[in-house]
Amino acid sequence: NRVIKNIEADGLKGAVRGMKRVTEVNPQITANLIELNVKNLIAAIAGAEQSDQINIGVEHVKTADGSEKEFPLDHGFTVDEGTIVENSEKIYLEDEDGEMVLQTRSKKYASRFIGDDRVNNKGFDTGLGTWALGGDKGTKEPVTDGQSGNCLKYTGAEDAPEEFLKLLEVGGTVLTSLVDGEHYRLQIAITKKDPGVWAAGDITVKCNAGEIIITPATAWVMYVIEFTASGTSADIKLSVSASPGIAASDVCYIDSLELEKVDEQTATGQVGYVMNWVEGLIYFATAPTEFYDVIASYTYIPKTASDAVDTTITGGEISDSDYIENVAIVGNVSGKNLPIICIIKNALADAGFSISTAPRDEAVPVIVFTGHYDPDDLDSEPWEIRYPKT
Repeated sequence: NRVIKNIEADGLKGAVRGMKRVTEVNPQITANLIELNVKNLIAAIAGAEQSDQINIGVEHVKTADGSEKEFPLDHGFTVDEGTIVENSEKIYLEDEDGEMVLQTRSKKYASRFIGDDRVNNKGFDTGLGTWALGGDKGTKEPVTDGQSGNCLKYTGAEDAPEEFLKLLEVGGTVLTSLVDGEHYRLQIAITKKDPGVWAAGDITVKCNAGEIIITPATAWVMYVIEFTASGTSADIKLSVSASPGIAASDVCYIDSLELEKVDEQTATGQVGYVMNWVEGLIYFATAPTEFYDVIASYTYIPKTASDAVDTTITGGEISDSDYIENVAIVGNVSGKNLPIICIIKNALADAGFSISTAPRDEAVPVIVFTGHYDPDDLDSEPWEIRYPKT
């Protein structure tokens, strides 16, 4: 790739007596990636993860009864079979004309948990925060083996009140006050564990106008409530009915709390929903009209890899293991017969993944590696080129 350029001086161009043309040489290095298999592709792209998946193209979830807001994805999929891939779902709801309208998932905003209690109250990683016992009866303690990390363990007492656990916003220092008329999403995981004892009956979880009645299971179950605030209080309270009441032998666990504002859907045909991907549940903001159908498509990762029909590579968080000690390519320099070796050290392909089209309409993956300095040797460039002397 030689380019001949004329020298220009005082407006004169070209080969003038006493002046010379300059030949600029731009060597090109051409190389092919060898054995770009799935394993190498995952290793090459920073943050790339592979999962074996099953796609559910069209599933009749349920016909609405006019009162339910929660719809399980249990036709061809159950929680025991695997985990739904986040953001893979498409939810359709029948309208009055019999047309299926693609629904928009409600956008979520910042958590209402604030201050030091944000960590303590949501995941109990460093304590129990300001969770309080009803009537100061029973006990609460942080224990391991939560849904994710630690969790709160509650043990009852014979004279415990119906409202046995609560987290109060305390003037907006623990939970940010709600706005009357705005939409919110409350999430909580509850279990009695196996072979746990909880004879106090159903638990009512309530936050402002949001309320759900649950029966504690022996495994962790995530519950989600979407509601419209009817006031500003963000207090979260757990209670049981007066009969049979709480006994000293009753034990339950809570974990993974979240309270956040979500969008209200106002467009024609839109109801708005949030997803519980772990449990495979759709939560509509308002109950779909009676006799109208709910249709879904989604992807899930089966617990048994051999059941999968697709392998998918997706981007993720960059970790230390994504850095490659060195990446070397062997190529040819234009105008030379002998090959050279180009080496990038401490390499990371952090520019994402792109595909270009070759002249024969073949898809060519483009991966760009960037060398990174060794923190213990900042004077050495993270690359080198080796070539034969003869």
